[in-house]
Amino acid sequence: MNREELIIKLNSYFLKRDDVVMAFLFGSWAKCATHLESDVDIAVYFNKNMDESEESSIWADVEKIVGINTDFVVLNRAFPEIADSALKGIPIIIKDRNIYLRFLIRVISEAIDYRSFVESYWRLKQKRSAYVA
Repeated sequence: MNREELIIKLNSYFLKRDDVVMAFLFGSWAKCATHLESDVDIAVYFNKNMDESEESSIWADVEKIVGINTDFVVLNRAFPEIADSALKGIPIIIKDRNIYLRFLIRVISEAIDYRSFVESYWRLKQKRSAYVA
């Protein structure tokens, strides 16, 4: 199955699910950089809290559709860096543009804050190393 077929099949599946607000294809399949051992990276945002069995059921459905191992990310609780990466991928479906835009702004803001924290920490660590040496 090629990338376009994969997106069409997943779009059809997610379109029928009332609990899915948006879904994205990211990683090697989105970048057309697949190899023999590539899995499919799918990120999904739900309109409600899902229990583990519901998520597992959807994940199993997705794996059945794509026919290979799938990494399934729940955007509602994903780390900002992962959510940021997913949102930079290919939209499979976006049912509510307002929710998408609010989520995008939140993720970008959190990712910037995190990167700023890491950079500040790194500079502080380098200063300490200079004093110790």
